[in-house]
Amino acid sequence: MSYVERIAEDLYLVDTNQFGVPRCGGVYILRSGGEAALVESGTSLAVPRIEEALSTMGIPDDAGRWVLITHIHLDHGGGAGFLLERLPEARVVVHRRGAKHLADPTKLLASVREATGDYFSFYGTAKPIPEERLVAVEGGEVFRLGELRVWVVPAPGHAPHHVCYHVPGPGYLFTGDAAGLWLEGRLLPATPPPSFDPEASLETLKRLRGVPAKLLLYTHYGPRNDPPRALSQYEELLERWVETVRRAWVKTGSEEEALKRLLADPWVRSLPYRGAKPGEELAMNIRGVLRYLARAS
Repeated sequence: MSYVERIAEDLYLVDTNQFGVPRCGGVYILRSGGEAALVESGTSLAVPRIEEALSTMGIPDDAGRWVLITHIHLDHGGGAGFLLERLPEARVVVHRRGAKHLADPTKLLASVREATGDYFSFYGTAKPIPEERLVAVEGGEVFRLGELRVWVVPAPGHAPHHVCYHVPGPGYLFTGDAAGLWLEGRLLPATPPPSFDPEASLETLKRLRGVPAKLLLYTHYGPRNDPPRALSQYEELLERWVETVRRAWVKTGSEEEALKRLLADPWVRSLPYRGAKPGEELAMNIRGVLRYLARAS
């Protein structure tokens, strides 16, 4: 399958073709001792592709043990409820603050619709997950997958319910959106509404630099070597991004006027966001910082 990339002997990346764009969003398949885990689930629209990958890789349905969700935004957790129908032994690991929204996604769907507007249809939907198949975490928990151990690392900032997953043996660190987006060889800010917090994000980056990782694994998109350098680069980018938005907000005193000003800024416009509507993706990440500034004022 051209959309499945082998990262290592025990690790594969499924290109979910998010927003209809190749190499924009992915789901990782981790294998050990006859067991398998998914890291992220993609949107509900990605489920058929993930199921095909599992079948082609010869992974029995009852070998699936975990669906490890970094956070509940639909491009990371929207497909989880649907995948559980395929994986009868699997449970979904998610932050405690996000678990209730996977059990009843009504408010989650409404929040995504508000944040994305006309872009909402590209995010799919969500199916309620029975509480007995949810494992709520906060950080520090350890899960077994065959011969591997998977550690939960608290990682708020992009969202308050964000975690990362560290696999010490091979040195994998699955970053979700905590370390930004890695698209076309460039880092991009991941700062959407409604709950982005730059101070918490910077604290998370410090925490992640202390994790003995050999490989960063971005949901958007793919692996990157030299984790300390990559994390430091995102810290610098995030500080510049937030300060750029802050200056526009101070000068205009209005969210909408600041947004217009920023969308005309050459550096902001140069950021290669990808999606069905890249301009909408860019605007959404600007709004995340503007909402933070409004809350903090």
